Formats: sequence, C-alpha cells, structure tokens
Amino acid sequence: MKPLKALSDLLPIPSYTVIILCFFFPFFLIKCGDTTLMSIKGTDLVTGISKKAMDERMKESIKKSSPYASSSIDDGHEDAPVKDEYAPMDDHQETGKDKKDISPSPFIIISFVMAVAGIIIHLLKNVRKKHLYHLIFSVTGLIGFLLFYLGFQSKMEDMGNNKLGMGLEGKISISYGFGTAFYIASVVFFMLILFYGIFIYFLKNSPESVYGLQKQDEEPHADH
Repeated sequence: MKPLKALSDLLPIPSYTVIILCFFFPFFLIKCGDTTLMSIKGTDLVTGISKKAMDERMKESIKKSSPYASSSIDDGHEDAPVKDEYAPMDDHQETGKDKKDISPSPFIIISFVMAVAGIIIHLLKNVRKKHLYHLIFSVTGLIGFLLFYLGFQSKMEDMGNNKLGMGLEGKISISYGFGTAFYIASVVFFMLILFYGIFIYFLKNSPESVYGLQKQDEEPHADH
C-alpha cells in the first residue's frame, strides 16, 4: 500500500478527533491587559450561553487573578451583575434577563457537525469514495469557522480594533480575541483540505501512485 492510500485511511479519525476536542477549549477570550477575564468554549457557541453563566465565569476568573477583586466580590457584591459590554458576539437588544445572551452560532454548529460526520463516514465500511466526503466536510467546516471569524471581526471593527474602554473614563481596556483552540481546529480542517486535494489529484492523474498498481500498458520484460 502506497503512503497516500495509507494516510487517507489513517488521517481522518485523529484529525476530526482533534477538531472535536478543540471545542471543549476556549474559542474566544475576553482580557483586561494580560489577565483573562473570561473564556468561551466552542461548545458554548454550539449550545449557546446565558449572560448569567458568563457573569459567573467572569467573577470566578477575577477571583483567581486578583486577591483584591476577590475580596471586593466577597464583601457583598457577589450578586452584582457584570456590565454587558463584554458580550459583543450577539446582536440581541432584548430587555430582561435574556439580554446579551450568546445564541448558538450556526457557523460553529456546522463546523462541529462536519467533524462528527467525518468520523461517522470514515467508520462506515460500505461507503465508497470517502475521500470526496472528507474533502466536502473539511471545506464546509473551514468555511463555517471563516464566516464566524469574519462576522465577529466586522462587529469588532465598529468597537475599535478589538478593544473597548470601560470604567474610569475608558481607561480600563477590555480586549477580545480568539483562543488557540479555534486556530488549531481551523488549521486541521485546512490540512485535511490540502491532503485530500492532493490525494484526488494523484487519484485522477496517477492512480498507481495511490494504490501501487502497475500501468496496464507497461511492456513485459524481455526474456533472457
């Protein structure tokens, strides 16, 4: 078996598994200077997350990062809501307890479903031309990430280079950015696209390099 064929059989499950695992790590970070105030996992963008849950996460992060903030929260302010400015990922303008909740992102959901579907298809033995499925899943998954990224960046441009001024006349800078897990998952999708693009090219133009078949028009060796 040639290396390309061997890789096409071995590569999908580990790659999709890495992508799925990335969803359980921060896709999105909210920072004050070098201190991470809150992180939003990929699973949060799949299922959605309430403002109350975000407030609790921010309070826990503040407690861990600063003993002064921890004592301030503990001294009768633990139930105080955190300002809404740190949730720019949703356009909800509703009043009440649902204001600034982060809804499930359809683009992130699509990317997650593509990774799961890739594993399922690869495990099904009766499916032919799996390389085409993997190419389609990888392209769709990467497009989902890209659309989410571009959509978020377009919102943040109106807020000033991914930074917001809060409190003390805007002297406290709150910055927003994507986590390492988001970029890793995107790179893995891209690597799958690159590999299966090369695989399909050789499959069409030089199948013997994939399956190790001899050319049918190869002349037999002369007898000695």
